[in-house]
Amino acid sequence: MMSRYFLPFYNRIFSLAGTNSLFFKKTPNSLLIRNFTSHYAKKASAKESQTNSSLLRDFSGISKHYIPKEGEVLNFLNRYHVYPKPATNAETKRIKCPNCRPKKSNYYSATINLKSGVYNCQVCMKKGNWGDYVQLVSKTDSFQIINATNLGFGRFSFSRSQSEIEEFPNALLNNPEIIENFTKEHGITLNTLQEYKVGIAKYHNINPASNVSGRIGNSINAQRAEEMCFTFPRTAPFFDDSREEGFLDSKITRIKACSIKNDELVAFDPPSSVGGLFGYHLAKLECDTIILTGNEFDAMAVYQETNIPATCLPNNVYQLPLEVLPLFERFSKIYLWLDDDVEGQGAAEKFAQKLGIDRCLIVNTRCGRLNGPINASQALATGQSLLEILYKSKPLQHDQIIDFEGIKEAVYREIANPAQVCGVLSKDLPGLNKILKGHRPGEITIFTGPTGTGKTTILSQLSLDYCRSGVSTLWGSFEIPNVRLAKKMLQQFAEKDLTKYPEEFVDLAEKFQQLPMYFLKFYGSTEISTIIDAMDHAIHAFDVRHIIIDNLQFMTADQGRYIDRWELHDRILTSLRRVATEKNVHITIVVHPKKDDKELLDVSSVFGTAKVTQEADNVIILQRLNTENGDVRLLDIRKNRFDGTLAAIPIEFEVESLKIKQTRNNRSVQS
Repeated sequence: MMSRYFLPFYNRIFSLAGTNSLFFKKTPNSLLIRNFTSHYAKKASAKESQTNSSLLRDFSGISKHYIPKEGEVLNFLNRYHVYPKPATNAETKRIKCPNCRPKKSNYYSATINLKSGVYNCQVCMKKGNWGDYVQLVSKTDSFQIINATNLGFGRFSFSRSQSEIEEFPNALLNNPEIIENFTKEHGITLNTLQEYKVGIAKYHNINPASNVSGRIGNSINAQRAEEMCFTFPRTAPFFDDSREEGFLDSKITRIKACSIKNDELVAFDPPSSVGGLFGYHLAKLECDTIILTGNEFDAMAVYQETNIPATCLPNNVYQLPLEVLPLFERFSKIYLWLDDDVEGQGAAEKFAQKLGIDRCLIVNTRCGRLNGPINASQALATGQSLLEILYKSKPLQHDQIIDFEGIKEAVYREIANPAQVCGVLSKDLPGLNKILKGHRPGEITIFTGPTGTGKTTILSQLSLDYCRSGVSTLWGSFEIPNVRLAKKMLQQFAEKDLTKYPEEFVDLAEKFQQLPMYFLKFYGSTEISTIIDAMDHAIHAFDVRHIIIDNLQFMTADQGRYIDRWELHDRILTSLRRVATEKNVHITIVVHPKKDDKELLDVSSVFGTAKVTQEADNVIILQRLNTENGDVRLLDIRKNRFDGTLAAIPIEFEVESLKIKQTRNNRSVQS
């Protein structure tokens, strides 16, 4: 029974029902007491998802709904030398409690479930989920992963005042012609636009993937040329603690601006990623279901047709970053409605694992129709019932399914999207694309070549291509400091010598800041177990799909004094192969060649045992030949497991842009 001392406060709380609060609705008096406990339990859960710096410091980056993959818990325990002991059943192991002070009397006082990751200590009574345990043992804040913002690029605050941003929706209402054109093109009503707080404003283009990126010219006025954009606000829950009842509201944390002419991304304001989701304020406190789509148009279409709160990925790539994960914790059901192609469905499966497969359902827009719409926007435009499509969603299928009927749609997606299957292509090296057919997830590439041939240079420009294509990349530079590496990348990004155009730095830095590029802060000799931990964290937290290790020798310097260095390299390659295969990421490793007198290097010239090149799917050698006309450089592909094509591509170095490009009027030389 409720205390009589609580009733006055209780009545005062629900007097808010008629206000403009985003999360309170009028409720019949007969239901107030019955719903009170669950209502405020959900409010507490929502408050936990309020995004601020202290929360992200406490958040392990692993959802409480996450279910570890088979063998993940045991591998983690062995990597951290926990050495579990048998318990009462095969699914449970006894471990040392990470909270208890080590004593002989309380050694192995805790148990952990190998399937769920849930742990429980019988001495200190501490218990928690897999994310809690990982945070206690590995200390995720020590992974030392940074991005361009941490390196001082760009800005991390709004370019406009909060009052100006709040007027964007009113500016749209004052332009009925823009509203009419938008409704005709997308089928989204004015009411939906208003509910999502969509507005219009002028922004100058800082999209890193745009054609004007790095080619702005010398005029500052050209840099600042603005165009009219739709503004799609990201919102996050906000509690006004100055009010007695802890009033729950929402605040705008970021603006995405897209051109009203062609819907292309123009700018993020601020450029750096911030916690917040498009339309998150529509998920009322009592709501336990949300739909995650690929973009704003899909989200609005789904919400309009199903009346279920819908949001979209926060960035312009298939990435569900750490900053927004706490916002999903309170939901018991999440529909993942991404594009029905290879990349979209691959991302949906990855996000389902990340958010917890038991509460996620994956939507296939085509519903078995091979020529059906690819996403929610197309489905709305073609008159499909989005509610019927939603009802046909399915949970993530089991890894061991071998029935063709269960994989028929996946096979068709690969046939219909051959470019996505091949992998990421290079913008400046068409010959490399022709030979390797792209960089694919699950593979390892070995890069080698004599000193001074530009191994880091070519990898840095390739990584820019990956990021502009939406592929999150993690750089592990163990030889070159991150600041110097980022400076080189920025000049390659601008395609000009920035020392001659310092006035362009601000705009270029904001563009560069938005790339899904991350850097390890490790430098010099580093244990492979520490690097693997950082990789796992980056793959999970930032959806990294490409990892670069530059280079193997610097990473293992001085470690060979205690064990055989060949054995050390073999062990490292085995570990990296396991990461590439199990996490489905592409890993590129720079390995210096052996010191010999060969003018042309071959596969046997790679430093280390044969295992280094045996584990690799691709081996690329940067060759340097002395000729009568001077030095000639070749990009020599000596191993290609994808289709066996081998060739050498003549290349040249451009001093102004610090980029390597394919020599004009030269074809690749077949090996």
